[in-house]
Amino acid sequence: MNVALILLAYGVAVAVLGPLVLRRAVWLDRAPRLAILCWQSLSAAVVGAAVLAGLTVVIPVSAPGADLAQFLNACVLMVRAAYATPGGALVATVGLVVSVGIIGRLLYGISLELVAAGGERRRHVAVLEMVARRDTALGALVLDHDIAAAYCLPGGGGRIVLTTSTLAALDDRQLAAVLAHERAHLRGHHHLVVAVARGVKRAFPRVLLFRLAAREIGRLTELAADDVAVKAADRLTVADALLRLADGQVTPRSALAASGRDTGHRVRRLLVRTAPLKAAVIVPAGVLALAAAVTPLIIAVTPAVVAAAQDYCMII
Repeated sequence: MNVALILLAYGVAVAVLGPLVLRRAVWLDRAPRLAILCWQSLSAAVVGAAVLAGLTVVIPVSAPGADLAQFLNACVLMVRAAYATPGGALVATVGLVVSVGIIGRLLYGISLELVAAGGERRRHVAVLEMVARRDTALGALVLDHDIAAAYCLPGGGGRIVLTTSTLAALDDRQLAAVLAHERAHLRGHHHLVVAVARGVKRAFPRVLLFRLAAREIGRLTELAADDVAVKAADRLTVADALLRLADGQVTPRSALAASGRDTGHRVRRLLVRTAPLKAAVIVPAGVLALAAAVTPLIIAVTPAVVAAAQDYCMII
């Protein structure tokens, strides 16, 4: 039971303190991919801690423990003692139900988000096939519309959509930057990253960490794509292109768009010209992020490892 309590305490601490730390971090926008990893790791840590807390209370009364006791004797007794749970089978049953429920709700939320987004994209593509024309030189679909907008629709090879107003508003370099932005979304499979974060939030909408992670991951994917666009054009060109697309609110929710999302902040970020993070910051931050996600598993298995390390234990 001590292990389960430690896991629950860890999960609560991460859920409460994690967002406070990340929201105060000044480097996130300078390394959006690393920031995405941090938000994902915090979410994984909370979910993992909750699931493992439920499973650890099952160990002392599980059938495998009874079978092993036939030939491991003292070793199994030590493992059982390490995970001892007051309340016996009743508490173990509750723990198992909670763990299975969390996993089931998580899978349901993510699946629902993926299915809904996929269905919306397919319907939108079906309409585009009828009303848009393909520009082979640009590798994009061109849609007659009086609002400048640019977005991509992942899945099925991916499609980039530009409105005729976009083509009229952008010069060649700006257009190249916008296309690079959208291709970065497609290559990076950002739709899956965003969909999983939204799915976790859908499964557990009351958890502040998950709500913030879904919002921030969506924002950070745009910054990551902006960084790729800068390689195709200079920062001023990319910033100018974003401003010209600032009113592009014609994109479906399941699309990833260069236009119309946090444009002011993105433009200021491009104009400030902050230096990228150094490896001395990136490496420790990445290690800490991964450690946060792995810690629940370490907490859960440590008692069993300690028992297995005893001289008279036959597991090893």
